[in-house]
Order: sequence, then structure tokens, then C-alpha cells
Amino acid sequence: MLFTIDKDSLLNKIKIVEKVTAQRGNVQPVLANVLFEAENNVLNLTATDLEISIKAKTTVAVKKEGKITLPAKKLLEIAAKLPDKPVEFSLNEDNNIVSITCGNSKFEIIGISAQEFPKIEEEISDGTEIEIELDPLLKSIKNTVYATANYENRNVISGVFCLIKGNKLEMAATDGNRLTRIVENIKNNEDKSAKIVIPAKTLNEFVRICSFISEEKVTFIVDKSRLTLKTMSFAINSRLIEGEYPPYEQLIPKTTANNSKVSRDELISALDRVSTMVNDRTSIVKFMFNDNKLLLTADTPNSGKSEDIIDCEYSGENLAIAFNYKYVLDSIKTMDAKNVVVGLNGSLSATVFRPDSQEDYICLIMPIQIR
Repeated sequence: MLFTIDKDSLLNKIKIVEKVTAQRGNVQPVLANVLFEAENNVLNLTATDLEISIKAKTTVAVKKEGKITLPAKKLLEIAAKLPDKPVEFSLNEDNNIVSITCGNSKFEIIGISAQEFPKIEEEISDGTEIEIELDPLLKSIKNTVYATANYENRNVISGVFCLIKGNKLEMAATDGNRLTRIVENIKNNEDKSAKIVIPAKTLNEFVRICSFISEEKVTFIVDKSRLTLKTMSFAINSRLIEGEYPPYEQLIPKTTANNSKVSRDELISALDRVSTMVNDRTSIVKFMFNDNKLLLTADTPNSGKSEDIIDCEYSGENLAIAFNYKYVLDSIKTMDAKNVVVGLNGSLSATVFRPDSQEDYICLIMPIQIR
């Protein structure tokens, strides 16, 4: 194997794939490596943790075709420190040592044979293929994925429900204490549909990778158990989560008895200040709505208490309600709006948080009983 690649392109592609390499010491050593495959003037980089696989590709000058796996963390460290010059990779097939040369800098890195790299499932060939715009997908993921249950649960609520139908993309997530749902307009030119549950881990990787690319569309390729998310420069392959997603629509209140409108930035700042005195075990902040004012309080036995008052629009009866403040912050930080609408149905009923500028995104948070 012998090829030359631009330093920035090399670094970009390594960043795309390296996070999915297995980091634990008790797994196969080759899973900490990235598979390099150079052929037909194309370099493919592939990494996997056996749950997710990511492949990135770029054009390079290939003088001799070949393949090898190289340690991801060391490779990233080397690539980040190279000068802005062409980088040459040369493989000695007798000992699996790769020489990396860039200007006056030279490194030798010991690889593992490509034969030991696990066989990655090929791209789905007979699934449903749907091309949509990247921006509404990224927005929908960011507004839902934070509310999934912990990865380790491995049940259906550790993923994000995704429905593509007509020119609508609907995504929802819940961990049992909160629920988020968003509906976005998309261009679905072939009017194809999909109804799937995608692991949160897969979507978080997808969002991270998209920060390294500048593309406008992504293709969903779906079969009964697998998903490929593909752009011109990378593809991420993942298992889908099997099972019936909870009927979350039934939980969303059609109306709320009282509504308050509050500045998003002021609420974030006030919660940040008040939370310095929360009980670390419960993270409870009390919200008290009264005559266009919102009083936030927190206290911890043997430590002290805090409070903050901000202006809001509220003319209903006095209402005290308590939340895990982290759930509220997670929700409103994703909102692209000047103000947040808080829909209240009592101190023990689920409360709606939504941006005042968008009807189709809501976060429903269960309160904590005040004692």
C-alpha cells in the first residue's frame, strides 16, 4: 500500500471515524483500530465497535493498492501535529509497519492485518431508500435525543422514534420522566415512508460527524432490522431497536389550564444560579408562578438555599410546582426561540415546555411532588 493524501483531508476523515472505535481494554485489539483501504484512487476509512460502523471516503493518489488497520488514537494524535503538507503512507506488508511521511517528519506505526478486522455488513441493498434534507433532520435529532433512556437499558426507549411520511418528519423520545416530540417539514420527493426506532448512540454519532462535513442531504436506507445514514462523504450503519414504541401522542395534553411566557435566556440564567444550591441527589428546583413573576428556589439540608425571581407573563392562580432542573435546562437549551411557553395543568400534572415561535416542538416534563 502506497498513497498520498492532503493533511487536512486525512485529519477530517480520522475524526469522522475514530470515536466509534472500541476503547475498552477487554475487547479485540483490532477494534481500537481504523481500517485503511486504498484502491482506485479512493481511500476508505472504516471503524466499528460491533454495534455501529462508520465509513468515510476521500480521493487520494494511490500508487499501490492495499489495506491495513492502524490504532485510531495514535493516528489522530499524529495527524493533528503534522505540517500542512501532503502526507505519504507506505505499508511494509512483511511486518505490518506503516511509514507516515510529511515534509521532514516521519513516523512508523505498527498496524494489525486487515484480515483480523471484523466483517462489516454491506450497505443495505433491498431496503427503503429515502433522501431528505440534512438541516431538519439534525434539528429534530438535537431536539429529541437528549430525552432517551440510558444506552445500557437496550430497550425501545433507549432510542428515538422516527416517522417519515409524506413531507413530514416526526421524531420523539422519552425516558419515562420526560417526553420530547418534534414535527418538521421535509422534501420527500418520492413520497416514501419509514417508521423506525434508532439507537440514541447512533444519532449522537451522526450529529457529531455532521460537524465535520458540509452537505445538504442525507439518505436513509432502511430494512427490517438495520439502518444506513449516508451522505457523499460518509456512511454510518447501525442496528435498529426492535419493539413497539409507546403511544406517546396520548400523553400530550390537548390544552393547558394556565400558560406562562418567559424569556428563554433569563430562565436559563436563573436556573443556573439557583441550581448551585440544589440537593445533588434530587436536583429539585421549585417554580412558583404568581402575578407575572416566576420565583425559583432550591435548598439542601445542612448546606443552604437559593432563590431568584424573573419576570414572566402569567395571570392564572398562584401555582407551585417542582422539577428536576436538568430536565428543564436540557429542553430549553435546544429551543431556537426568544421566549418559552410553559403550559401548566396543576402541580402534579405533566407540564409542557415549548418555544413560542414553534407549535410543532414540545417537551413534556413530569413534576416532582413537593413535600
